[in-house]
Amino acid sequence: MRDRICRVLFVLVANAGLYCATWAQAADLSGVWMQGAAGNQTWNPEKLPFTPAGLAAFKGNLPAGGKEQRLAADTNDPIGGANPPGLYRSFTYPRPWEFIQLPDRVVQIFEWTNHWRIIWTDGRDVPEEVVTGPFWYGYAVGKWEGDTLVVQTVDLDGRAWMDGRGTPISEFGGKVEERWQRTAPDTLQLSITVTDPAYYTQPWTSNVKTYKLQKKGAEYGELGEVIFAPIDEQLFNSTIRDPSAVVPNKAP
Repeated sequence: MRDRICRVLFVLVANAGLYCATWAQAADLSGVWMQGAAGNQTWNPEKLPFTPAGLAAFKGNLPAGGKEQRLAADTNDPIGGANPPGLYRSFTYPRPWEFIQLPDRVVQIFEWTNHWRIIWTDGRDVPEEVVTGPFWYGYAVGKWEGDTLVVQTVDLDGRAWMDGRGTPISEFGGKVEERWQRTAPDTLQLSITVTDPAYYTQPWTSNVKTYKLQKKGAEYGELGEVIFAPIDEQLFNSTIRDPSAVVPNKAP
């Protein structure tokens, strides 16, 4: 009897040790994170390897600001109509979002538009097709490679720009790999690799974005309510965005 009990205890302890060793590889990404205002708000400032269709899509996206200093009324920026910014554009702005780690998934909550996203880490495969898609925030499956969370995101809605300059991604065809790594107690880094044969002749990798952990009790230490509402966006356009644009003087 004693030998049997000892064997059972040995198995339980061994399994517990294996479980702890497995989870020890997974870094703790939990917390509220934000990119500083000085951070680069585009994914890649260099010339991208566009296909003809990708270049046409890029030139067809007319952002406010930039060299042209367009008024909101002269752009086709989706967020100008209080549409969701989408996943990757949300990561380019100095607005806080939160990582919550669970045993079978990682949840991201975005203050901007009060949206959530699930990254499945339960061992499932990346689906070939998600019948209910596409999604503004995609469908994501992740796994740990040491202390790096590697995420494959598919079924992105092509109407969402990837950043404020209008970097496009094609609907259904675009796939994005994210690599998240906590490089210091208060520092999280992200790079993405975009594979989209419809819009790009080859995969391209972004510059690295750096996010800082927001301390509890600080201004951005907890997420607040920031909801896009058409009634508010119209007021913002008419009172702030449009008047602040600098329109070049036309020659008489």
